[in-house]
Amino acid sequence: MLDNLKIALKRQKKLILIFFLFIFLPSIALSIFGIRSIRNERFRYLKQLENEQRQAAELLENQLQSRFEDLDLSLQNVVQNPCFKEKDYTSIINLLSRQYNDEPIIESVFLDYPDEETLFPLFMPTQPFRETTVLSPVNESQRERLKNAQKLEFSQNNFSRAVVLYEQIYSLSQNKEIQARMLNNMARCYKKLENYDKSIRLYTQICEEYTDSTTSASLPLDLIARLQIIDCYQKKGDQEKFIVRSLDLYRDLLQMEWYLNGDQFNTYSSMVEKGISDFLSSDEKALDNNNYHKEFKQLKELHQKIRKQWEISKNIENSIIPELRRRLSMSSNSFHYTRPLNQNDYLIIATTIPKDQTPESLGFLGIKINNQYLIHHEVNRILNEFPFSEKISLSISNLSGENLIQIGNLPSSPPTFETYFDENFPPWKVDFFSIENRNFGVMNLKKSFYFWTILTILILLTFGTVLVVRTVTHEMEILRLKSDFVSSVSHEFKTPITAIKTLIERLQKGKVSSLDKRKKYYSIISKDVNKLSSLVRNILDYSKVDAQKKRYYFQKTDIGLQIKEEIADFKKDKIYEKIKIKTHIESNLPSLCIDREAFSLALSNLLENAVKFSPDQKAVSVKAKKEGDTIRIDVTDKGLGIDPSEMDQIFDKFYQVKNKEQKSLRGTGLGLTLVKHVMDAHEGKVQVKSQKGKGSTFSLIFPMKLNGTRSQPS
Repeated sequence: MLDNLKIALKRQKKLILIFFLFIFLPSIALSIFGIRSIRNERFRYLKQLENEQRQAAELLENQLQSRFEDLDLSLQNVVQNPCFKEKDYTSIINLLSRQYNDEPIIESVFLDYPDEETLFPLFMPTQPFRETTVLSPVNESQRERLKNAQKLEFSQNNFSRAVVLYEQIYSLSQNKEIQARMLNNMARCYKKLENYDKSIRLYTQICEEYTDSTTSASLPLDLIARLQIIDCYQKKGDQEKFIVRSLDLYRDLLQMEWYLNGDQFNTYSSMVEKGISDFLSSDEKALDNNNYHKEFKQLKELHQKIRKQWEISKNIENSIIPELRRRLSMSSNSFHYTRPLNQNDYLIIATTIPKDQTPESLGFLGIKINNQYLIHHEVNRILNEFPFSEKISLSISNLSGENLIQIGNLPSSPPTFETYFDENFPPWKVDFFSIENRNFGVMNLKKSFYFWTILTILILLTFGTVLVVRTVTHEMEILRLKSDFVSSVSHEFKTPITAIKTLIERLQKGKVSSLDKRKKYYSIISKDVNKLSSLVRNILDYSKVDAQKKRYYFQKTDIGLQIKEEIADFKKDKIYEKIKIKTHIESNLPSLCIDREAFSLALSNLLENAVKFSPDQKAVSVKAKKEGDTIRIDVTDKGLGIDPSEMDQIFDKFYQVKNKEQKSLRGTGLGLTLVKHVMDAHEGKVQVKSQKGKGSTFSLIFPMKLNGTRSQPS
């Protein structure tokens, strides 16, 4: 094999030299130049990317600071209104509603005066205070009636007599607060008497005529009355009115119809919510109306938002306001303040309420920034407007490392640029990542001239290398095949020639006296001569085919008769006289225009192979039949068979199957090559079916259009 490689390299040295000088060396040089250019381009790209991200961070910071300054300026302008100096709460609420209700970036507005309760004007109702009123009948007679009525109701459970006394006090009094409370006492007694209709009428009268009245604990009396009305409807079993009134009350509570502190709001709203929830879950089949469920769901969502507002207000009042009072006491300027509370960053902008012609302040007005809106709207808008040249990924996190927003998929590599906001407001960190920087080869390579140049060079280099290797390999294979062919032919010639020489020498020396033995020697000599003749014929035919000088002479032939004659001639050879050849030839096969000598060559080669490669079972069958518009001739043996991996190579010149059992069955490797050439010349085809260890079937398929006389060179 090494010798063949040396010979092949020597024969193809011009091709290898051309490849090395004009393809390999220029490709290596250009590739090195291209790689260095890509590295320089990558450096420029990373620098450009860093500058671009720095500009984006500066733009983000400047625009957010500008937004905060606008809010700051707006607060300073608002507090100049006289209503803040006069503490005109109705005007303050109206002014702030007009100014900030449509500002989604503002989550809460708060107003604080020293030594007063902090107000949340856009969240709390318009009447922030109800005075606690202690009332008693105007004369001794009424005081005695009230005392007796309470004794009858609470000690003696004489609710009817108590109602009479409460009603007398109501009729004799001109004070609306006394009248409202007496109505409430009477409704309570009727409810205890289970006279729910009468109780509902009295509670309804309170709601309609005494909306400003309060209980002794300063709770809105109409709110208490509505709670009792709902309870009465539930006790009397009026489901429709119970659910309708409950939903109405729930809605009014959520719309802040009454001034309640946080605990009061949570108590009453949760009470009504639970009543509605229990009713809808237990009496779902009783009311076939999905609108109640739908409305209740919407109100619950609103309830959650208001609870969040209460939580924000409570946090501001307890944790933010004291610090703001301390800071504003030392400075009259507006300022920004941030503090983490309950895993949220409270971003506060506050300004003082000026006092006439003095450096002192009356209080301050502040706003809390809506973080979600700031991040998901303002930040997104700014970044979307920035003309990034490449895709980026970005994250904004608070100082504890919690990720607040993420744009794109974050790589595991460190950020290409990071920054913080000026004055730490908001207290967030911005990290920029480059998606393409994770794999620069995918990044701008597709846009790079050098990338496509290197890729083209590599393709050419690969193609040239493959071409050279294939050429050298092909040359080595030809040398190997020729070597095998020479070895096989030498063996094929040497064996019969040696036998002939030996037998002739014995005959010439007169060592064979028996006539029978001389005949046997002559028969062996004749057999070996025929074998040599066949071998020479194959080699000569192949030489003509290889030199493209083979000519075919076609003539109309009875194909069935031709097959029989060929088989008979084949069996005349002493070698094959004991071979069993079964024939099955359809009668009335149409004549074909064929080259008889070439047909004989093809069929005899198939027969010889069938016998040669059937060492155990010397049984061959030949079938001929009409199949569509073709005539098919099958030669079948029960020999060694052919491995499927070699099926595509058996018709190549000089090729011999690689089989351990066939090492002793050497040949020239030209027989099947000639068979295929014959069939190609007849515009037919040769097919093979084989199973390893069970034999093979070779089929010659002739088109029936071969029915005229023609002569054709190969």
